[in-house]
Amino acid sequence: MLILAREFREVTQKELADRTQVAQSTIAKIEGGIKRDVSEELADRLARELRFSVDFLCQEEELLSYGSSAYFYRKRATMPAPERRRIHSVVNMLRIAIRKFVKLIDIDPSRVLPQLDVEEYGQDAAKVAKAVRVMWALPDGPIRDLTALIESAGVLVVPCDFSSRLFDATSLRLSDMPPLIFINASLPGDRWRYTLAHELAHLVMHTVPHERMEEEADTFAAELLTPAEEIKPQLLQVKLTRNYDSPYVLRDLAKLKLFWRVSFQMLIYRARHLNVISKDEARRAYISMAPQRMVEAVPIEREASNSLGRVVAAVRDDLRFGWDGLRTLLNWPEDVTEKLLASSPSAAPKLRLVQS
Repeated sequence: MLILAREFREVTQKELADRTQVAQSTIAKIEGGIKRDVSEELADRLARELRFSVDFLCQEEELLSYGSSAYFYRKRATMPAPERRRIHSVVNMLRIAIRKFVKLIDIDPSRVLPQLDVEEYGQDAAKVAKAVRVMWALPDGPIRDLTALIESAGVLVVPCDFSSRLFDATSLRLSDMPPLIFINASLPGDRWRYTLAHELAHLVMHTVPHERMEEEADTFAAELLTPAEEIKPQLLQVKLTRNYDSPYVLRDLAKLKLFWRVSFQMLIYRARHLNVISKDEARRAYISMAPQRMVEAVPIEREASNSLGRVVAAVRDDLRFGWDGLRTLLNWPEDVTEKLLASSPSAAPKLRLVQS
C-alpha cells in the first residue's frame, strides 16, 4: 500500500525518504515486506507526506502488476517508466475500490460473458468473434453501442484519466469481481470502440499470456466490429487501389466510417486482410491518409460508459453512504475521491443491493 500511495502521488523512493528524513533503504525494506516493525511515528510521517491516512497504508490489499497473467494491456513501447507506474497506480486504486463496492451490491447482467478457447475454433479469432455475435443474438450490421453491449454482459467499463495518450486500456477477469476494462477517457470515439473490442477479446479468449494474443485480439476486434461477409463487398465498391486521397474515395470511406463507426485506419486494415488491396497498396493508403490517422476527419462521438457511475451511485445514494461514507469505506482522502470517482457518470442505478 505504501508503493501504491507513493506511485499515485508520483513520488520516488528517494524523494519520500528525503521528505520523511529516513534512509531510502528503509523505504525499500518496508515496500519489499522486509521491515514489518514500522513505528507509529514513522507511519504517521509517511502517511502525512503522501496525503493518505495510516489506515490506508495498513490495508491488506494486493497490487496487480502488468506481469500478472490476468492483466492484458495496450501501451506504446515508448511509454516512460514513471508514466507507466502512475497509470498502474490509478488502475489498482480503482480496482480495490470496486472490489469493496461489489461486496455491497449485486450486478445482474442481462447477457453472459462467454469464455471461449480459440483452439476449439481452429486458432481463428475471427470465428470466436462470430460466435460471440451469435451468442449475444446481434443482428447484421454495425454494433450501435458497443459500450452498452459489453456492460450488459456484466463488464464494468471504467474510463480513467491516465493523463497520457500513450496508454489505451487494460482488462482484468478475476474470480471475486466482475470483469473490468480500464480505458483511457481521452480516446476518440472510433478508437474507444476498437479498444473495447480488443479488450473484450482478451476477456473472452485469454487466460494465459502468449505471443499471439495481441494479434488474436486485433483479429477478434476487426471481425466483431466489421464482419467480413458484410464489409468486404462494400470495400470492393470503394476501389481503394486508386487515388486514395481523391475526394471520391474519401467520401465513400467516410460513409463507411460513419456506418460502421470505425476509423479510416481500420477500414484500410480490413481491406488489406480481406485481400481487397495488396500489402503495397495498403501501405500507400496509410501514407496517403497519414493526417487522418492522428486526428481523423469525420469524428465518431464517444460512447458513454455508465457502469462505474451506477455502482458509485448505488453505494453512495441507495445505501446512503454519501461521499463521506465512501471515503471512510475506501480510506481515501477527499482529493483522491474527487479525482477518481466524482466525475463518474451517475445514471440511475440498475443494481440489486445486498447486505454487507
